[in-house]
Amino acid sequence: MSMRKLFLDTIKITNDNIVLIPPLILFMWILSLYLAFARQTVDSLPLLLLSSVTVLVMTAAFFAAWFYMVKNAVSLSKKIFILDSDKAKAVFSLLKLIPDGIGKYFLPYLGMIVFAVMIIAVVGMLVFRAGMFFIGSLELDPAQLKSIFSSAIDMKTFLDSLSFEQLIKLNNWNLLFLSVSSLLSFLCMLWIPEIVFQNPNPFSAVFSSIKKIIAKPWKAVKLFIFMSVLNFVLSFINTFSILNPVLYFIMMIVYFYFLVYLVVLIFVYYDREFEEQ
Repeated sequence: MSMRKLFLDTIKITNDNIVLIPPLILFMWILSLYLAFARQTVDSLPLLLLSSVTVLVMTAAFFAAWFYMVKNAVSLSKKIFILDSDKAKAVFSLLKLIPDGIGKYFLPYLGMIVFAVMIIAVVGMLVFRAGMFFIGSLELDPAQLKSIFSSAIDMKTFLDSLSFEQLIKLNNWNLLFLSVSSLLSFLCMLWIPEIVFQNPNPFSAVFSSIKKIIAKPWKAVKLFIFMSVLNFVLSFINTFSILNPVLYFIMMIVYFYFLVYLVVLIFVYYDREFEEQ
Protein backbone atom coordinates (compact mmCIF):
# COMPACT_ATOMS: atom_id res chain seq x y z
CA MET A 1 0.00 0.00 0.00
CA SER A 2 1.45 3.35 -1.05
CA MET A 3 1.31 6.15 1.51
CA ARG A 4 -0.10 8.53 -1.10
CA LYS A 5 -3.06 6.22 -1.68
CA LEU A 6 -3.53 5.93 2.06
CA PHE A 7 -3.67 9.72 2.49
CA LEU A 8 -6.11 10.19 -0.41
CA ASP A 9 -8.35 7.27 0.55
CA THR A 10 -8.60 8.61 4.09
CA ILE A 11 -9.88 11.94 2.78
CA LYS A 12 -12.71 10.10 1.00
CA ILE A 13 -13.49 7.99 4.06
CA THR A 14 -13.55 11.09 6.27
CA ASN A 15 -15.83 12.91 3.84
CA ASP A 16 -18.16 9.92 3.63
CA ASN A 17 -18.32 9.67 7.44
CA ILE A 18 -18.61 13.34 8.33
CA VAL A 19 -21.01 12.20 11.08
CA LEU A 20 -17.89 11.54 13.16
CA ILE A 21 -17.30 15.27 13.64
CA PRO A 22 -20.40 16.32 15.70
CA PRO A 23 -19.71 13.93 18.62
CA LEU A 24 -16.15 15.25 18.84
CA ILE A 25 -17.29 18.88 18.86
CA LEU A 26 -20.01 18.12 21.41
CA PHE A 27 -17.56 16.37 23.72
CA MET A 28 -14.99 19.17 23.48
CA TRP A 29 -17.73 21.72 24.22
CA ILE A 30 -19.04 19.81 27.25
CA LEU A 31 -15.51 19.22 28.53
CA SER A 32 -14.57 22.89 28.19
CA LEU A 33 -17.75 23.92 30.05
CA TYR A 34 -17.03 21.49 32.84
CA LEU A 35 -13.41 22.61 33.16
CA ALA A 36 -14.52 26.25 33.29
CA PHE A 37 -17.05 25.33 35.99
CA ALA A 38 -14.42 23.35 37.93
CA ARG A 39 -11.98 26.26 37.90
CA GLN A 40 -14.58 28.42 39.61
CA THR A 41 -15.81 25.89 42.17
CA VAL A 42 -12.93 23.56 43.06
CA ASP A 43 -11.29 24.92 46.20
CA SER A 44 -10.24 21.80 48.12
CA LEU A 45 -8.34 18.57 47.57
CA PRO A 46 -11.46 16.31 47.71
CA LEU A 47 -13.20 18.46 45.08
CA LEU A 48 -10.04 18.43 42.94
CA LEU A 49 -9.92 14.64 43.08
CA LEU A 50 -13.62 14.42 42.29
CA SER A 51 -13.33 16.72 39.28
CA SER A 52 -10.26 14.83 38.04
CA VAL A 53 -12.10 11.51 38.25
CA THR A 54 -15.08 13.05 36.46
CA VAL A 55 -12.90 14.26 33.59
CA LEU A 56 -11.22 10.85 33.45
CA VAL A 57 -14.55 9.02 33.25
CA MET A 58 -15.95 11.45 30.67
CA THR A 59 -12.88 11.09 28.47
CA ALA A 60 -12.80 7.29 28.72
CA ALA A 61 -16.49 7.05 27.82
CA PHE A 62 -16.03 9.32 24.83
CA PHE A 63 -12.95 7.44 23.64
CA ALA A 64 -14.78 4.11 23.93
CA ALA A 65 -17.77 5.31 21.93
CA TRP A 66 -15.99 7.45 19.35
CA PHE A 67 -13.11 5.12 18.51
CA TYR A 68 -15.60 2.28 18.11
CA MET A 69 -17.49 4.50 15.66
CA VAL A 70 -14.26 5.20 13.76
CA LYS A 71 -13.43 1.50 13.52
CA ASN A 72 -16.87 0.74 12.11
CA ALA A 73 -16.61 3.70 9.73
CA VAL A 74 -13.42 2.15 8.32
CA SER A 75 -15.18 -1.20 7.97
CA LEU A 76 -18.14 0.52 6.32
CA SER A 77 -15.85 2.07 3.70
CA LYS A 78 -15.12 -1.42 2.32
CA LYS A 79 -18.77 -2.14 1.56
CA ILE A 80 -20.37 -1.43 -1.79
CA PHE A 81 -23.78 0.26 -1.78
CA ILE A 82 -26.07 0.30 -4.79
CA LEU A 83 -28.10 3.27 -3.58
CA ASP A 84 -26.73 6.42 -1.98
CA SER A 85 -29.67 6.39 0.44
CA ASP A 86 -28.58 2.99 1.78
CA LYS A 87 -25.06 4.31 2.28
CA ALA A 88 -26.37 7.39 4.09
CA LYS A 89 -28.47 5.22 6.43
CA ALA A 90 -25.47 3.01 7.17
CA VAL A 91 -23.30 6.04 7.94
CA PHE A 92 -25.83 7.64 10.28
CA SER A 93 -26.35 4.29 11.98
CA LEU A 94 -22.82 4.76 13.37
CA LEU A 95 -24.37 7.03 15.99
CA LYS A 96 -26.37 4.08 17.28
CA LEU A 97 -23.10 2.34 18.14
CA ILE A 98 -22.26 4.83 20.91
CA PRO A 99 -23.82 2.73 23.73
CA ASP A 100 -22.19 -0.44 22.37
CA GLY A 101 -18.81 1.24 22.22
CA ILE A 102 -19.06 2.45 25.81
CA GLY A 103 -20.13 -0.99 26.98
CA LYS A 104 -17.29 -2.78 25.19
CA TYR A 105 -14.37 -0.40 25.54
CA PHE A 106 -14.98 1.91 28.50
CA LEU A 107 -12.72 -0.05 30.88
CA PRO A 108 -9.96 -0.64 28.27
CA TYR A 109 -9.72 3.05 27.41
CA LEU A 110 -10.01 4.03 31.08
CA GLY A 111 -7.04 1.77 31.75
CA MET A 112 -5.22 3.21 28.75
CA ILE A 113 -5.59 6.78 30.02
CA VAL A 114 -4.41 5.85 33.52
CA PHE A 115 -1.47 3.86 32.14
CA ALA A 116 -0.59 6.69 29.75
CA VAL A 117 -0.50 9.19 32.64
CA MET A 118 1.78 6.83 34.55
CA ILE A 119 4.10 6.44 31.54
CA ILE A 120 4.25 10.20 31.01
CA ALA A 121 4.98 10.77 34.71
CA VAL A 122 7.80 8.21 34.80
CA VAL A 123 9.32 9.34 31.49
CA GLY A 124 9.00 12.98 32.56
CA MET A 125 10.84 12.27 35.79
CA LEU A 126 13.62 10.42 33.95
CA VAL A 127 13.93 13.19 31.36
CA PHE A 128 14.08 15.81 34.10
CA ARG A 129 16.86 13.93 35.88
CA ALA A 130 18.77 13.49 32.60
CA GLY A 131 18.31 17.17 31.78
CA MET A 132 19.56 18.27 35.17
CA PHE A 133 22.62 16.05 34.75
CA PHE A 134 23.54 16.90 31.14
CA ILE A 135 22.09 20.44 30.74
CA GLY A 136 21.79 21.85 34.22
CA SER A 137 19.30 24.09 35.99
CA LEU A 138 18.08 27.36 34.50
CA GLU A 139 18.28 28.94 37.97
CA LEU A 140 15.05 30.92 37.64
CA ASP A 141 13.60 33.01 40.43
CA PRO A 142 9.88 32.76 41.42
CA ALA A 143 8.93 35.91 39.45
CA GLN A 144 10.42 34.49 36.26
CA LEU A 145 8.65 31.16 36.76
CA LYS A 146 5.32 32.93 37.18
CA SER A 147 5.78 34.91 33.96
CA ILE A 148 6.22 31.70 31.94
CA PHE A 149 2.55 30.85 32.40
CA SER A 150 1.24 34.39 31.95
CA SER A 151 0.49 36.40 28.82
CA ALA A 152 2.55 36.54 25.64
CA ILE A 153 3.92 39.94 26.71
CA ASP A 154 5.08 38.49 30.03
CA MET A 155 6.64 35.59 28.18
CA LYS A 156 8.62 38.01 26.00
CA THR A 157 9.71 39.88 29.11
CA PHE A 158 10.79 36.59 30.63
CA LEU A 159 12.87 35.66 27.58
CA ASP A 160 14.46 39.11 27.49
CA SER A 161 15.45 38.73 31.14
CA LEU A 162 17.47 35.56 30.49
CA SER A 163 21.19 35.60 30.00
CA PHE A 164 22.79 34.10 26.90
CA GLU A 165 23.80 31.02 28.88
CA GLN A 166 20.26 30.60 30.21
CA LEU A 167 18.84 30.90 26.70
CA ILE A 168 21.16 28.13 25.50
CA LYS A 169 20.05 25.93 28.38
CA LEU A 170 16.38 26.73 27.72
CA ASN A 171 16.77 25.75 24.05
CA ASN A 172 18.46 22.51 25.10
CA TRP A 173 15.66 21.75 27.54
CA ASN A 174 13.05 22.42 24.83
CA LEU A 175 14.92 20.20 22.40
CA LEU A 176 15.17 17.42 24.99
CA PHE A 177 11.46 17.44 25.84
CA LEU A 178 10.44 17.78 22.18
CA SER A 179 12.63 14.84 21.17
CA VAL A 180 11.41 12.57 23.95
CA SER A 181 7.74 13.50 23.53
CA SER A 182 7.98 12.94 19.76
CA LEU A 183 9.61 9.54 20.26
CA LEU A 184 6.99 8.56 22.83
CA SER A 185 4.16 9.70 20.55
CA PHE A 186 5.65 7.76 17.65
CA LEU A 187 6.02 4.53 19.62
CA CYS A 188 2.46 4.78 21.02
CA MET A 189 0.89 5.88 17.73
CA LEU A 190 -1.00 2.60 17.20
CA TRP A 191 -2.00 2.07 20.84
CA ILE A 192 -5.53 3.42 20.35
CA PRO A 193 -6.49 1.31 17.29
CA GLU A 194 -4.73 -1.74 18.79
CA ILE A 195 -7.26 -1.75 21.65
CA VAL A 196 -10.35 -1.54 19.49
CA PHE A 197 -9.10 -3.82 16.69
CA GLN A 198 -7.23 -6.64 18.40
CA ASN A 199 -6.25 -6.31 22.05
CA PRO A 200 -8.69 -4.80 24.58
CA ASN A 201 -6.12 -5.17 27.36
CA PRO A 202 -4.62 -1.65 27.50
CA PHE A 203 -1.44 -2.74 29.28
CA SER A 204 -0.39 -5.46 26.84
CA ALA A 205 -1.83 -3.49 23.90
CA VAL A 206 0.82 -0.79 24.21
CA PHE A 207 3.59 -3.37 23.80
CA SER A 208 1.89 -5.21 20.93
CA SER A 209 1.29 -1.88 19.17
CA ILE A 210 4.98 -0.95 19.55
CA LYS A 211 5.89 -4.29 17.96
CA LYS A 212 3.77 -3.33 14.94
CA ILE A 213 5.58 0.00 14.72
CA ILE A 214 8.95 -1.78 14.76
CA ALA A 215 7.76 -4.36 12.23
CA LYS A 216 7.18 -1.68 9.56
CA PRO A 217 9.32 1.25 10.74
CA TRP A 218 9.70 3.14 7.44
CA LYS A 219 5.96 3.35 6.77
CA ALA A 220 5.33 4.28 10.39
CA VAL A 221 7.93 7.07 10.20
CA LYS A 222 6.39 8.50 7.02
CA LEU A 223 2.93 8.38 8.58
CA PHE A 224 4.13 10.08 11.77
CA ILE A 225 5.97 12.81 9.88
CA PHE A 226 2.92 13.54 7.72
CA MET A 227 0.66 13.75 10.77
CA SER A 228 3.11 15.94 12.70
CA VAL A 229 3.57 18.38 9.82
CA LEU A 230 -0.18 18.63 9.21
CA ASN A 231 -0.89 19.22 12.90
CA PHE A 232 1.87 21.86 13.13
CA VAL A 233 0.57 23.76 10.08
CA LEU A 234 -3.01 23.75 11.37
CA SER A 235 -1.96 24.83 14.86
CA PHE A 236 0.20 27.61 13.42
CA ILE A 237 -2.61 28.95 11.24
CA ASN A 238 -5.12 28.61 14.07
CA THR A 239 -2.91 30.73 16.33
CA PHE A 240 -3.11 33.73 13.99
CA SER A 241 -6.77 33.21 13.11
CA ILE A 242 -7.76 34.17 16.67
CA LEU A 243 -7.31 37.83 15.65
CA ASN A 244 -10.39 37.59 13.40
CA PRO A 245 -13.62 36.03 14.78
CA VAL A 246 -14.90 34.92 11.36
CA LEU A 247 -11.54 33.45 10.37
CA TYR A 248 -11.25 31.80 13.77
CA PHE A 249 -14.66 30.12 13.33
CA ILE A 250 -13.69 28.85 9.89
CA MET A 251 -10.34 27.57 11.14
CA MET A 252 -11.98 25.77 14.04
CA ILE A 253 -14.18 23.87 11.57
CA VAL A 254 -11.11 23.05 9.47
CA TYR A 255 -9.18 22.02 12.56
CA PHE A 256 -11.90 19.64 13.75
CA TYR A 257 -12.17 18.16 10.27
CA PHE A 258 -8.48 17.42 10.06
CA LEU A 259 -8.41 16.18 13.65
CA VAL A 260 -10.98 13.57 12.62
CA TYR A 261 -8.97 12.97 9.45
CA LEU A 262 -5.82 12.19 11.47
CA VAL A 263 -7.66 9.72 13.69
CA VAL A 264 -9.28 8.02 10.69
CA LEU A 265 -5.86 7.95 9.00
CA ILE A 266 -4.33 5.97 11.87
CA PHE A 267 -7.25 3.55 11.87
CA VAL A 268 -7.14 3.04 8.10
CA TYR A 269 -3.38 2.50 8.25
CA TYR A 270 -3.79 -0.07 11.03
CA ASP A 271 -6.64 -1.83 9.25
CA ARG A 272 -4.80 -2.13 5.93
CA GLU A 273 -1.40 -3.04 7.33
CA PHE A 274 -2.36 -5.41 10.14
CA GLU A 275 -5.94 -6.53 9.58
CA GLU A 276 -6.16 -7.17 5.82
CA GLN A 277 -3.65 -9.98 5.82
